Amino acid sequence: MIRRFAAVAALPVLTAVFAFGNAAPAHAEGELSPVMVVLDSSGSMTARDVGGSGTRMDAAKRAVGSMIDSLPAQAPVGLAIYGAGTGSSGSEKAAGCRDVRVVEPVKAVDKPAIKRAVNAAKASGYTPIGRSLLTAAAQLPKEGQRSIVLVSDGEDTCAPPQPCDVAKQLHQQGVDLHVHAIGFRVDAKARAQLACIAQSTGGTYHDAADADALLGVLGRVTDRALRHYEPTGQPITGTADPFTAPTMTPGQYLDTLSPVEERFYAADLKAGDTAYFAATAIFPRGNPRDLEVLDIKITGPGGADCYRSERELHTRAKQDGGALTTVLSWNGTVPGSSKPKGCSVPGKYVFRVTRDAKDGTDRVPLELQLRIEPPVTGSFGEPAQTGLVDFAQQPAGTVRPVRGGGSFNEATTLTGAGRYGETIYNGEELYYRMKLDWGQGLAYRVTFGAVPDAGTTNIRTGLFSPVRSEIKFDTTAYTGTTNILPSSGKAIATPRTAYLNRNASDAVIRESSIDGWYYIVVKLGAPFAHEAGGVPVTIDVAVAGDKVAGPAYGTSTGETPSSPTPSTETPSASQSTPSGSGTTAGQGSGGDTKPAADKTASSLPWIILGAVLLLIVAIVVAVLILRRRKSAMPQTPPGYPNGPGQGWSNRP
Repeated sequence: MIRRFAAVAALPVLTAVFAFGNAAPAHAEGELSPVMVVLDSSGSMTARDVGGSGTRMDAAKRAVGSMIDSLPAQAPVGLAIYGAGTGSSGSEKAAGCRDVRVVEPVKAVDKPAIKRAVNAAKASGYTPIGRSLLTAAAQLPKEGQRSIVLVSDGEDTCAPPQPCDVAKQLHQQGVDLHVHAIGFRVDAKARAQLACIAQSTGGTYHDAADADALLGVLGRVTDRALRHYEPTGQPITGTADPFTAPTMTPGQYLDTLSPVEERFYAADLKAGDTAYFAATAIFPRGNPRDLEVLDIKITGPGGADCYRSERELHTRAKQDGGALTTVLSWNGTVPGSSKPKGCSVPGKYVFRVTRDAKDGTDRVPLELQLRIEPPVTGSFGEPAQTGLVDFAQQPAGTVRPVRGGGSFNEATTLTGAGRYGETIYNGEELYYRMKLDWGQGLAYRVTFGAVPDAGTTNIRTGLFSPVRSEIKFDTTAYTGTTNILPSSGKAIATPRTAYLNRNASDAVIRESSIDGWYYIVVKLGAPFAHEAGGVPVTIDVAVAGDKVAGPAYGTSTGETPSSPTPSTETPSASQSTPSGSGTTAGQGSGGDTKPAADKTASSLPWIILGAVLLLIVAIVVAVLILRRRKSAMPQTPPGYPNGPGQGWSNRP
């Protein structure tokens, strides 16, 4: 369950988007991809785990067991173990370097069999990483998305073959084969080798400093490998000091965050800018703690306290995993906003991000988005909308099959109104997206089908704006009978999107002041007893409204812009900007950035000239009629290039 808290010391925050485009989904829709897990059982795994009550092997067994328990029943997962069949003496090296055993081939996961094999393994032998990669790859299909998840506490002790060379060879065989490596308390040399393996195949490398960290990382990496998901963004490292924070430009970034640290990031804001800073933390199933908090606070130039923070809570992070997103919007430099002194001027603003926990060493991926909206210097577009999209009738037609993505980045596109369906498994959080232009809105509901003898768990759905702000959600318990969310019987709905919606007191209307991708998220929690084995879900979506003109954005400058007064009247054609223009700095209606009042005044001379021309036309037509009565061959007057009735030449 996710709850929202906010501390505000100013006017209601505007919510809109300008910079940072929305990319297409990064994954191919389809079934879960096959994964081969490779576990280190070499002699070094007998070392004591720091802070733990057992050995590294004991920690690895617990981590694998937790990961296996959390997998969907149909997940195609296999397991190989190296180093468990021989000792580590010199006389045993030849046999030890061949000691890679496939415990379970890649198929619908046999959880009891894998757990028995892992629990029976004894750490004793060598570390043939290169050979284990070749063995694992041979267990996977020859094409399509597929992954190897490698856990090791040290470097290869059997080369040749060199593990990094093997990884490069595997990558040449197919770009859809990725190796994700986890270094369990490794030194610098082993870390470099494992990172090379991951980087050579387009995979990822993760450090695990202790048992808790390994438990979290292994679950997360395997989960994302199955669902075609990896956190994405330009690498960035936030600082512990706000005055040395890296300066971000609009875009998406990727960092990591532990439970006990602060990370600072900066952005330069000009007069009239509105900034939208979103942080998304991604938690694995089997997260070390249930309660996770993601907090963002903003300070102004020179460290001025802006008295503004946003906070989101996840109360089932351990059982359910998933993502937690917090968004902070700031419009302090916009004329007319009443913000604290020192936070209403152009300059460098700093965002502090914390998980706000008491202890722990586990790190989670942290996606960061910065979006900047410049001032509106022309038309605001349509007036504010007050009514929500109607969902009186369920969309008709057959249910179209879809395969949801695992994140905002990989959300599956819904192509319009209709019915969409798939199967969701325990612990999954699926993302879908729909494009709403200015003037369009949506309504939807989700039906979780009946599954006899399914275990009790939670179900949830939420609708997110293009800046990842949650507009509305609903959640309830699922016990195997048919459930419809929202449980009230009403759909989750938006009004038609309009820039001026941001001034509304109603949060749903206020959040619908942006055009772009809206995200529908559907979640089936981890079971309290046994798994459901897959629950059919149907998403019914209604879309209303036609694409209309949006706001005419100006250019961010260091000067205070002359901001027009918002109007509640429908703009005329001469005041509107075609939808899509104004989404790049400096664009407006024909490049004109004058306020709407100036545009109206400047059009007056043309109105007078048009009236004079119409009067002239009337006189000419009257003359022609008189002449036609006198002649069978009338003259075509100037200004009628195609003859009477075929269109006036509208030259000034």
